[in-house]
Amino acid sequence: MARYLDLYTVRGPVFAGIEKPREATYISILGAPMEATATYRAGQRRAPRAVRESSENIESNGYQVRGLYIEDVGLYDEGDISLPPGDPVESLERVRRVVAEIASEGRIPVVIGGEHTVTLGSYRGLVEAGLRPCIVVLDAHLDLRDEYMDVRLSHATVMKRVLELLGRSRMLFIGSRAYSREEAELAEGLDSIRVIESRDLALVGMANAASWAIEFLSDCRHLYLSIDMDVYDPAYAPGVGNPEPGGLGPAEVLGFIARIVDERLVGADLVEVTPDYDPSGVTSVLAAKTVQELLLAIEASRRRRPS
Repeated sequence: MARYLDLYTVRGPVFAGIEKPREATYISILGAPMEATATYRAGQRRAPRAVRESSENIESNGYQVRGLYIEDVGLYDEGDISLPPGDPVESLERVRRVVAEIASEGRIPVVIGGEHTVTLGSYRGLVEAGLRPCIVVLDAHLDLRDEYMDVRLSHATVMKRVLELLGRSRMLFIGSRAYSREEAELAEGLDSIRVIESRDLALVGMANAASWAIEFLSDCRHLYLSIDMDVYDPAYAPGVGNPEPGGLGPAEVLGFIARIVDERLVGADLVEVTPDYDPSGVTSVLAAKTVQELLLAIEASRRRRPS
């Protein structure tokens, strides 16, 4: 019986240039070049290739994770999911099917978008595989609108759609600083949501924020991490779909990832790189470093488990 991986994915450049036998690995890199609902700056469909190319040209050590190198990680690049242009419904269905298939094998899917809407497809896939993880979102925006421009399925509503799937699981936002009244009131009215804004981080520091986050997530059986590159200040990541001043720096984000990732992580994504607005390539390089730090943190947590 044909797998969705065989049906939908196309292999090309691989992350960090690493080629290992799939059976010797446990992490699956997936590209999801979705660009169907961009409302400001477009070009996210070119991000998976740009991030992979950058990953081949940075050093293999971690920033916060010490003693491991990217070649130590059990990763396999599955390639890009072939997505129909302009069709968010079918695109998310394909992401869901592939992620569900990967998660059902006991593997950890790490998705490189694409617009942030791909998170919904990825999360649906994990639910289909019998998982309903708490979700940690590094993002300038809350994306909790019920609809945006009369559309209920978009990058601006993705976390509201994920919230509808969470059940008793929790949703934590880090670095947020841009939202509507509707979104703020929803977040403030639910005990299952916690928002640590970028201005809070400036006051208390990332180490304290990470401690709060770990405490908030202490009852979670599984975790999912979603990283929107606009969580970084535009000075560090200008090539994103919806840049917002007042963001975080690389030391803060990479440090938080190293602290928050543990053996409960069952999936992750990085989204919203927009190469057309990144002529220097700095955003793609930072995105590649961010994925690399995530992968090293996953490997480090795996090695900490009792044998």
